[in-house]
Amino acid sequence: MNIKKLTPQNFEQVVTEAVNIIKSGGLVIAPFDTVYGIICDPKNDEAVKKIFDLKKRPLDKTIGLAVTSIPALELIAENTHPDFIKSHIFGPYTFILKSKKNNGISKYCQKEGTVAVRIPNSELILTIAKKSDYILAQTSANLTGKPTSASVEEITAQFEPKVLDAIGLIIDGGNIKNPSPSQIFDLTGDKPIEIAR
Repeated sequence: MNIKKLTPQNFEQVVTEAVNIIKSGGLVIAPFDTVYGIICDPKNDEAVKKIFDLKKRPLDKTIGLAVTSIPALELIAENTHPDFIKSHIFGPYTFILKSKKNNGISKYCQKEGTVAVRIPNSELILTIAKKSDYILAQTSANLTGKPTSASVEEITAQFEPKVLDAIGLIIDGGNIKNPSPSQIFDLTGDKPIEIAR
């Protein structure tokens, strides 16, 4: 499996490799500000479907999106609560928003006219996203129903080697301190509503 230890010296090189893999329809595992995640091109149905297969995730579920900024978010979703989003930007928060029609995003990232979007507080993920048309499909790097992963060691303990061999690149950013999934807020109604995981 292709595991690269991330350092300040190879940051740009690792980002370039990740972007090339994503643009070619492959998958990348990388550390977020919350937990380790799997990322790919959100406009490529086949690539997103690979994540479902990898995680053994039911297809009636969806996976989220990571964007670089509020303007990028507004390209794909309705920003009906701009003050709330602005006050929760670059944090461990996921927003359920109404999708914009014909936004080009995979059907596997949308459900009943909504999308789940976050702006992660991660230089690595934001840089990869910026060079990948400002948006990534993203979900936690774990088998469905299993604990989320705070290190590459936890990922390799969960997945079979042959499964991880199908991942284009695994970026080892070390252990994530205080790992925790993001808080989810439904912003499709009149008021923000926090959704329990």
